[in-house]
Amino acid sequence: MHGVTRSAVIIATLFAPFVAVAQTAPSADEIIARHVTAIGGKDAVLRIKSIRNSGTLDMPAAGITATIEAASAPNRSFMRMTIPGIGDIKYGYDGTVAWEITPMKGPRIKTDQEKIAAQEDADFYGALLFSKERYQSTETVGAADFGGEKTWQVKTVLKSGKVTNEFFSVASGLRVGSTTSQESQSGTINVITVESDYKQFGAIKLPTRNEMTTGIQKVVVTLA
Repeated sequence: MHGVTRSAVIIATLFAPFVAVAQTAPSADEIIARHVTAIGGKDAVLRIKSIRNSGTLDMPAAGITATIEAASAPNRSFMRMTIPGIGDIKYGYDGTVAWEITPMKGPRIKTDQEKIAAQEDADFYGALLFSKERYQSTETVGAADFGGEKTWQVKTVLKSGKVTNEFFSVASGLRVGSTTSQESQSGTINVITVESDYKQFGAIKLPTRNEMTTGIQKVVVTLA
């Protein structure tokens, strides 16, 4: 029995680090702070006054490849997507009005939940830094496999009540994606986003590939 007991102690010692990790998940604040450090730090983010990017948007199932141009600044956002054979689709928020213009339906003012979503998206520093003022609550759910990585899952509740599960790489600290629901003209849709290919832009790192899945539809945005 002594040999069995000693073997059990050795096995328990070998597995102790794994048990400790499972029992001592970082707090949401710690996970978010590590992400902010990984992208360049809070001071570097606050020095940025606006972001402009361009690239492509691919919808493989529909056989569509579009070019995109987007710009954002505190309380402002704009995106133009140009689809061959269809034309320009534009979305924007100017601090007061959320709007869209499409070749199919013309101009439209967004209201209710769509407007709230546009306001939240235009929270420039809050979105980059996951600022506490942006949320009702943030809490660590635990470890999860997401986007091909071991991650920490953090449940966030925005001031509007919107729930998003954010996933942060255990290895790098960087956010690797999220799951949430989103309001559209077609109703509520579930969205899974995987972010990857972080690259340095000035003093901060940003993901240059975003893969969004809504049901059977997949959209891949690649930024140049």
